[in-house]
Amino acid sequence: MINGIFLINKKRNETSSKTLSTFKKNTKIKKAGIFGILDPLATGILPIIVGEATKYIPYIQSTKKMYTVQCKLGAYSDCGDYESQPISFHNETRIIDNLTNSIIKNTFKKFIGDYMQVPPMFSASKYKGKPLYLYARKNINVRREHKKRHIYKLEFISLVKDILTFNVTCSSGTYIRVLIQDISKDWGLHSCLYNLDRTAVEPFEKFSSVDVNEISSDNLEKYIIKLTDMMPNIPEIICNNAEITKLYCGLSICKTIQANYSLCKVICEDNIFHGVGVFKDSVLYPKRLMKR
Repeated sequence: MINGIFLINKKRNETSSKTLSTFKKNTKIKKAGIFGILDPLATGILPIIVGEATKYIPYIQSTKKMYTVQCKLGAYSDCGDYESQPISFHNETRIIDNLTNSIIKNTFKKFIGDYMQVPPMFSASKYKGKPLYLYARKNINVRREHKKRHIYKLEFISLVKDILTFNVTCSSGTYIRVLIQDISKDWGLHSCLYNLDRTAVEPFEKFSSVDVNEISSDNLEKYIIKLTDMMPNIPEIICNNAEITKLYCGLSICKTIQANYSLCKVICEDNIFHGVGVFKDSVLYPKRLMKR
């Protein structure tokens, strides 16, 4: 079984599930999942995790993501994007004309750091076990809890007429549609997402991604990213073969390392990823290991 990550450059107006389906068909890989779904409107890097690597998606959920965003000011849709109908337009030209680079940058500063965000109704967030979009399609509005997200960086690029363009680096789970609406409210404006391009899912960048149709069952080794390169912010502990065997038996092992890790990668001496563990008081405990 092949295990690892493939970086796909998703096309506009294609669902992430459609891209995944095409990938499975082209590669003949049955066990595959997406880390970080993109809306149909969005383009950019879409990591597809295959084989045993799918077990480790929960351990990389805190990854930083980077986007180039375009939003249309003075327009609104229930879904939060410009391709959804109906679109309502508001006579806010005077406010838009008075927006300066300084005003925009000062507003951006307010959003840097922890940021409480309400998931949109048209999203895959769950309420009583069902995604919110199922309620939204029936015009049922349900109560949604605020979620803490983190904005690391907001970089103003341009304001051309009513199209605002900027870069954002944010935590996983941040809804860009909601972010732009929250930002524009600071100016007394409506807004909706116009274009969205995901440029990075840390540590991977868009320039390393390829069209889904470039990958086939004949060239998997050319494009796969090995498991040892997953979870870059999680420290690794090197174990010999005897220690690896003990971990697979459910036993803990002693290591003369002065550190405590709530989570660490377990790597053998020939640089093969074997899973994740917990390291505390010089003892390594297995947490989730690959199949042998």
